Amino acid sequence: MSFELFESFSDDKNTGIISVITIAELSAGAALSPRNDAMKKTEELLAYVRIVELDESVAMAGGKIYAKLSKAGKKIEFNDCLIAATAQSLGISEIVTRNCEHFNRIDGCSAIIPEKLNF
Repeated sequence: MSFELFESFSDDKNTGIISVITIAELSAGAALSPRNDAMKKTEELLAYVRIVELDESVAMAGGKIYAKLSKAGKKIEFNDCLIAATAQSLGISEIVTRNCEHFNRIDGCSAIIPEKLNF
C-alpha cells in the first residue's frame, strides 16, 4: 500500500510532501528491519515526494504544539508535533499516517490512513 501511495504522487494531480523528520523515522524503521532491502526500498519511495526541511519557525511552532498538548494531558511524541507544524506551515491540515490518534489531538490537524485515500 505505501508504495502505491507514494507512486501516485508522480502523476500531475498529486504532490507528495514529506517532512525531513518523517525521513528520520522511516530510515530508523528501515535500519531496524530484518529485510535486507528495507533501506533501498525507503530511498526509492522518497524519490516520489518533495522533502520539506525543518526551519526555526517550524521548530518553534512544534514546541508550542507539544507544550499545549502536554499541559492538556494529551502529550504525544515530539516528532509528531514537528511533523504537524511542518504541515501547518505549508497550509496543509490533513496528514496521511497510521498514527491518527496522535495527529487528531492537534488543533487544525486531521489524520487519515493511507487505505482511505482515493488514489
